[in-house]
Amino acid sequence: LCIASSCTCTDLIYHLTQIDSVKMEGKLALRTPSVYRRLPALCGVMFCLGAGLEYVMCKTGFYNVTAVKEGQKAASSKAEEEEFWMRVKARREARERMVTIRSEE
Repeated sequence: LCIASSCTCTDLIYHLTQIDSVKMEGKLALRTPSVYRRLPALCGVMFCLGAGLEYVMCKTGFYNVTAVKEGQKAASSKAEEEEFWMRVKARREARERMVTIRSEE
């Protein structure tokens, strides 16, 4: 091991990881977590959370409120579009009247 005054943190960590007597063996050893072993439980928990969230959203009327708001948006956009095309039609008719040649009788 190096002397503390001339040793950097990375050197100290390197030396500690190289010492075999520090590593634990047997039941006390640190195992790497197995994703494949925990994946079914994680999927089950996430499924239950999703189902619970959907249940709460249905019971509180979230979807009904959302449907009403979307309907209002659609109705207002349709009304605005109809108003726009009515103005366009009125302008076209006004231009047509200005351009139309009238015969004096």
